[in-house]
Amino acid sequence: MSSYIENQQTHPATRNLGAIDHNGAMSSNYLGSALRFTDEDRAYAKTASSVLSQVIPTLAQTLGPRTEVLVHDLTLAPASIVAIAQPITGRDVGGPPTDLSLLMLASQRGEGLVGYASRFNGQTLRSTSAFIRTPSGQAVVALCINSDVDDLTKAREALEHLTSMSPLFFEGADQPLPTETFPSSVESLTDGMIREQIVAAGVPVELMKKKHKLDVVRRLRARGFFELKESVDLCAKALDVTRYTIYNYLNQISQEEEALNADAELGRNVG
Repeated sequence: MSSYIENQQTHPATRNLGAIDHNGAMSSNYLGSALRFTDEDRAYAKTASSVLSQVIPTLAQTLGPRTEVLVHDLTLAPASIVAIAQPITGRDVGGPPTDLSLLMLASQRGEGLVGYASRFNGQTLRSTSAFIRTPSGQAVVALCINSDVDDLTKAREALEHLTSMSPLFFEGADQPLPTETFPSSVESLTDGMIREQIVAAGVPVELMKKKHKLDVVRRLRARGFFELKESVDLCAKALDVTRYTIYNYLNQISQEEEALNADAELGRNVG
C-alpha cells in the first residue's frame, strides 16, 4: 500500500470503518488498541515475513522497474516494514504500516485488496495488498505491491484516442455510410459492390422480381457504382437482365428523385 492514499477508490471492506489519516499514520492510541499479538502470533509472523522477504526482489523485477514490493510484519508496528524492493514511495525498512493497513487490521478484515487506486506525491499508483494470517485467523503479515501507472495511464488514453472509430454519416442522413474496403482491382471492387447489394436484397437473383432488381440498382447508384466504366454491363449480367433494362431502371430512379425534390421544394415554398 502506498503511504499516502489520497482520493482512494474505497474497497467494500473499508467502508464505514472510521476515518483514514491521509498522512499515512494513525494516532498512538488507535495503534495500541489495534495491535494485540501473542507470542505465537509474533513467531508465525517472523517465519512468514522471512520467507516473503527472500521472494520480493525477484517479484519486483518481474513486475517492472516502477513497481515496489514490500513486506510488513504487523507484530512489529509501528516499525513494521521488514523488507522492500524497488522502493518508489520513499520508505525503507523500519517504516510504519499505512493507514489503510491499520484500518483493515483493526476491523478484523484481512482479505486481500487487489488493484485499488492510491497516490503518492502526485503519482497515481495501482496497489494490491495481501494479508498472511495465523491458524487462529489473526492477520500478522502484509505483502504489498505498488505500481506507478502514470505513464501507462497516459499511454492507454493515447491508444484509446488512436484506435477509436465512429461510423460515417452524410450530413442529415440517418444511415451510416458503408464500411470502406480496399479492393486490389477494379474487378474486385465492382464484384464486391454488386454482391453486397444482392445479399442485402435478401432474395436470390433467380427469384427476384422487378422491385428487387430496381432496389439493387438504386442502392448501387447511391454508392457511385455507375460512375465506373462498364458498370451497366456488369450490373446487367449480375441481375440477369439486358443493359437496356438497367438504363430503364436508372431513368425511373432519376424521375422518382426529381419528383421527390419537386414536392419538397413546393412544400418549402408553401411553408
